[in-house]
Amino acid sequence: MKKRIVRESLLASTIIGGAALSFMAATPAFAQSADEDVAEVASIVVTGSRIRQPGYEASSPITSLSSEAIAMSQPVAVEELVKDLPAAVPAVGSATNNGSGGGATINLRGLGTNRTLVLINGRRVVPFNLEGVVDTNTIPLALVERVDTVTGGASAVYGADAVAGVVNFILKNNFEGVEVNSSYGFSGEDDAVRRKFDVTLGGNFADDRGNAVVSFGYTKTDPLYQVRRPWGEVALSSTTGNPLGSGTSVPGRFDLTPVPGGVALPTGAELDPTTGALIGSNHPNYNSAGYNYNPYNLYQTPLSRYQINGLGSFKINSAAEVYSHLTYVQSDVSLDNASSGTFGNTYKVPIGNPFIPDAMRQQFCGALLIDPAKCVAGAGGDTMMDLTINRRFTEMGTRPVDIENKTVQLLAGVRGDINADWNYDAYISHGETQQLLTRRNWGSLSKLRNALNTVSATECLVPGATTAVAGCVPINVFGPEGTITQEMIDYINLSSMSKTTIKQDVASGSISGLLPEHLSSPWSERQIAVAFGAEWRRSGASTRGDAASQTNGEILGTGAPVPDRNGQFEMREAFAELAVPVIENLPFIHSLNLEAGYRQTEFKAGSSKTNYGSYKIGGDWSPIEDVRVRAMYQRATRAPNIGELFNPQVTGLGNMAIDPCQLNLINSADANTAGTLSNLCRLTGVPLGNIGYVAAPNSGQVNQQTGGNPNLGPEEADTWTIGAVWQPAFVPSLRLSLDYYDIKIDKTINSPSLADVMNGCYDKALNPNLTFNDSCKAIQRSALNGSLNGVDAKGVIRPSTNAGNERVSGFDIAANYRVELSDFGWGDIGRLDLSVNGSILTKHETQATPASVLRDCVNYYSVSCGEPKVKQRWNSRATWTLGDYSASLNWRHLSGVEVEPSATKWFPDYAKIDSYDYFDLSGRWDITQTVRLTATINNLFDKSPPIVGSQIGTTAANNGNTFPQTYDAIGRYFTFGATLKF
Repeated sequence: MKKRIVRESLLASTIIGGAALSFMAATPAFAQSADEDVAEVASIVVTGSRIRQPGYEASSPITSLSSEAIAMSQPVAVEELVKDLPAAVPAVGSATNNGSGGGATINLRGLGTNRTLVLINGRRVVPFNLEGVVDTNTIPLALVERVDTVTGGASAVYGADAVAGVVNFILKNNFEGVEVNSSYGFSGEDDAVRRKFDVTLGGNFADDRGNAVVSFGYTKTDPLYQVRRPWGEVALSSTTGNPLGSGTSVPGRFDLTPVPGGVALPTGAELDPTTGALIGSNHPNYNSAGYNYNPYNLYQTPLSRYQINGLGSFKINSAAEVYSHLTYVQSDVSLDNASSGTFGNTYKVPIGNPFIPDAMRQQFCGALLIDPAKCVAGAGGDTMMDLTINRRFTEMGTRPVDIENKTVQLLAGVRGDINADWNYDAYISHGETQQLLTRRNWGSLSKLRNALNTVSATECLVPGATTAVAGCVPINVFGPEGTITQEMIDYINLSSMSKTTIKQDVASGSISGLLPEHLSSPWSERQIAVAFGAEWRRSGASTRGDAASQTNGEILGTGAPVPDRNGQFEMREAFAELAVPVIENLPFIHSLNLEAGYRQTEFKAGSSKTNYGSYKIGGDWSPIEDVRVRAMYQRATRAPNIGELFNPQVTGLGNMAIDPCQLNLINSADANTAGTLSNLCRLTGVPLGNIGYVAAPNSGQVNQQTGGNPNLGPEEADTWTIGAVWQPAFVPSLRLSLDYYDIKIDKTINSPSLADVMNGCYDKALNPNLTFNDSCKAIQRSALNGSLNGVDAKGVIRPSTNAGNERVSGFDIAANYRVELSDFGWGDIGRLDLSVNGSILTKHETQATPASVLRDCVNYYSVSCGEPKVKQRWNSRATWTLGDYSASLNWRHLSGVEVEPSATKWFPDYAKIDSYDYFDLSGRWDITQTVRLTATINNLFDKSPPIVGSQIGTTAANNGNTFPQTYDAIGRYFTFGATLKF
């Protein structure tokens, strides 16, 4: 089925491209100007409404980014454009290594990528993951005419997901000619190379009744490893500022629970290769910094992307114009991780394992009180130990993760005029994405168990057995780097594969028009505009994995199994909108307009069915022609996505700098004394014999379990926007706007943060008597050693519910001004365009459950708040244009932030980030009417990112000692581009 769709996609592209080339031979191929395109489209297509009437302007604030601004910044991916918009916060993108799902996403208002709806020409795009999120790598940058962003709910217009807002990519209309775009970028360190090449061909045919366009694109970016930058060379502790890598190191660290009367191993017991004995953290030879994993992680993940887009339209008559859009994208993203290993797993190991150094063996025997006669290497040492091992397999190399995304979407529709006042638009679309995820060099838990459970150095011979495990090669984890041979690696090595398939079908139709004049307001000459229609959407997903992916902990370094699963939901919706001109041309009321909309939804998942409504009501008032005041209230809804409904419970990793039960934070003397931390740690799973010896979180991370909930219902959001626009007649090129927004979401689909659960159990401020409460029940430690690492520990359980709430509010400010410099008597030296776009965040409250902390994350970053929630974001641009030349300076400002207050004592230098200012310089030269050269320097002054260590934020956001999606970790960056039009 998939192969057939791909073949049809390529065939359709060829047909459209052939049509374009054929008719261009008889049609003048002049590229349409950007200004003409925008003017034409904007007068008809209004993002945030389905009303299609010239002159109609929605009451919701809209931010637009023109194709000219896109060309000046020369991005290779859409997420580079959107993440710097004041209304957006950084989401997963090219700077995300650990935590990337293989796509590039958009996050408006910091409310989550699954609450931001991404559209192309006002129509839905097939998502790439189970969370229903669109990969913006599928957006054809070469065809984008402008990008409209509407923040605040838009569910009444577009349906579910539009809680935080909508990002609508408007493509070029009726493109004619040939356009070739090419760019090449590199950093000031001559690395992190990015290449982009696009060819777009289009033309009219049949006496301009038809148009066909085909666009081909190729993008390739090189990896940038963190070791290439001084701030990323060494993993740093967020609590001490000292080097602090992973406890899974080489030489390895070992632990076991001593029997009563036995001699405990040294704290943090690590192999000293010079003596063969285990040494403690106070020994001068101890590697307190652990294993430095930073050099093998990425600041820029490599991308290889091919895009084919075909658009066609043919006007049969005024009543019917057929159109189509084909998309085929192959986007391959590669991630990398430090070497695999055994991350705190516990194994059955005979004391007679021949690779155990004699000095270490004696220590094990002393802890377990093993008879000296049995404390020998070989078959005589048949006593079994439960040995916890932290050993990095550096001999195996790094752990790449290759993610191959393929997207196909076919759309066909018909639109036209019913009469002079009414028009219609109907379309159907089918989209599929396939993601193939391949892990290489991760290792097999079951084979490692075999290779350790041996009393022979040449074959895996279980104590007491006479027959060796077939094909097994014993492994030596008890020595320094190099003691694991290639033969040992070949036996335990394991690669795995899993595939996710998403399918989406949409059928939508709407009618827009004007009601009869006698129904209009007597104080307005304009008629009432309406739109109504229906939409059906079905979305399904399935995952398939190999045997290793479905076996608990089988892939070393991963958590719970990911079993095969599938799910589907279906939505049937009807909607209507109304725009009423109430008063015009009266004193103090130049115009007064009202608008309203309603959408009724039937949501069906499995055997359950839910009905709910979304609506909006608002309007605008212009006391004089120069001033427009606008306001909008919307009830937005978001249905749970497939992942939230059907994901299995799986174990992953979350950042946590300190485990309250680690090492000497607790002691055995208080282990049975109520009201003490030691007692509570015992109650939450620390074995009595391990109290005082629980290892600190490995690499500053612990296990956490999350998953779906089939009983989830829709989220509900109430959004308010109110603002004003001023365009003074005495300065016609000046436009100022100020808007306030308030988005409050109830019944949020959320889970308590890792910090909420841990603090709710162990923090006296939340649990004064340190009793075993509900938060403590959600902490599932290893029964063998009490840690939150290793395959035996489920970790912190974070169930999904509809019990949360979230609220954001703030102000958006925009100013645009164009001035001809000759107006100031400076001669004909061109014009100056000035723009300022800013956002002031006044509130970002979130509470996952009624028992969770209600936190306001404004001005904070943390494991719970995530990436920095800066109070102010500003983008200011000045562009000078003189004939064929243009130069532009962009100023990006982020206000200062600090770490969220908590019981953890963070390193003072990492507890605050000062305000950041970046400057980008661009230049353009139109050599001829058909050739344009563009040069861009981002981060002009080569500003380094803030250093905060690697445990102070979430795993995905806080990487390489900084927040690389928020702050520039690459440094000064040069991009040179050329555009040919003919």
